[in-house]
Amino acid sequence: MILKSDQQQRFIRLQRITIQMVIILMVFGISGSITHAESWLDFGAESPNEIEADIFMDTDSGQSQDVAVEKSIDQMTEEAVGKAVEKTIEKATVKAVEETAEKAAEKAVEKAVEKAAEKVAEEASEKAELTAKRPDEWRGATTVYFSVFVLDIDEIDDASQNFTANVFVKLRWKDQRLANPDGGVRQIRLEEVWNPRVLIANRQGLVSKSLPEVVQVYPDGMVMYLQRYTGKLSQILRLTEFPMDKHLFTLHFVATGYSEKDLIFEPDTTRNVVGGSIAKDLSLPDWKVFNYEALPLSYSPIEEINVPGFAFRFEAKRYVSYYIWQVVLPLIVVVVMSWAAFFIERIHVGVRLGVATSAILTLVTLRFVLSNLLPRLPYMTRMDFFTVGSTLLVFMALIAVVLSSFFDGRKKSGIAQKIDICARIVFPTAYVTLLGWFIR
Repeated sequence: MILKSDQQQRFIRLQRITIQMVIILMVFGISGSITHAESWLDFGAESPNEIEADIFMDTDSGQSQDVAVEKSIDQMTEEAVGKAVEKTIEKATVKAVEETAEKAAEKAVEKAVEKAAEKVAEEASEKAELTAKRPDEWRGATTVYFSVFVLDIDEIDDASQNFTANVFVKLRWKDQRLANPDGGVRQIRLEEVWNPRVLIANRQGLVSKSLPEVVQVYPDGMVMYLQRYTGKLSQILRLTEFPMDKHLFTLHFVATGYSEKDLIFEPDTTRNVVGGSIAKDLSLPDWKVFNYEALPLSYSPIEEINVPGFAFRFEAKRYVSYYIWQVVLPLIVVVVMSWAAFFIERIHVGVRLGVATSAILTLVTLRFVLSNLLPRLPYMTRMDFFTVGSTLLVFMALIAVVLSSFFDGRKKSGIAQKIDICARIVFPTAYVTLLGWFIR
């Protein structure tokens, strides 16, 4: 019974040792606990039968060995537990530090984002106020000085009622909010500062801008905007006096979104030039510019709308020499040719009728050619009256030749001769009168 009791106690110890060794292996890991486990494996390498034999052979020796093993295992267990606690504390400390650092970083990021958002909102508010409000609007209307320089007039299209212009515009105004006495001249995008938002009221189609949309800001707060416009501008042309006509052409600039109480445009003075000027040499072969002016001019398409603006006007007169040589002179030749029938003897009836008929046909052909040179209008011009009058005189000359031949065939030579004599005086007189009215 004593042996059995001792055997049971040893098995119980072995079980406890085994459990402790498992704990050690879990703590250290398999690779880290090999050296500690080797001694135990050597000790525990015996089979249960061998252990039982040892128990029967030497109980006291086994008990002493068990006590040594237990002490060794207890020591190893304490070390393992200590290291496990250290590792646990270390992990907990690292985790706590990481969580604290993460929370601190999140708070720092949140504060930085909030400050950045506040700064952006403040800057946006300042920019919005800077672009939306006029300079010193509490004092009254803002004065904008303008200069317009017409670099070239490329074309004047009578039929389309427009002209193509190449224009340089300079605007300047004072904005103390942009003043920087200690700095130099700055360039700022136009959209970032207040500006009068000028556009061309009578533009037709696309008008291109050659210069960048920026302003120059001087230390005293003076703002200058420069731009070059190129494109077609509409212009109502009343061509009743064509080709002896002259017209007033207007480049009209307006400030959108403002009333006359908000803005005042005044001509700027640059090198003794008030408001602007125009180039001496223009790309207009058939027009001559002889007068111009730059002036403040409101835009009122209807009575209810009155928008502040300014304009550059110039007067141009058409060169008539081209039409004299290409239109008037051929007409004169045809009309005079029709009079030749009155100076041919009445016995040559065929020749007289042939001359008058040829003049009619020549005039009709000439009218087709001239239709490409003259503008197509719903009303009669001076040139139209002249060409129609010439056509009627030629047709009446043909009728006079027919009547003269008719009465001469009826043996009424006296009447036929009177018709010829009257025609030789009346037709030239009437045509000279028409020609004098045309060229006056």
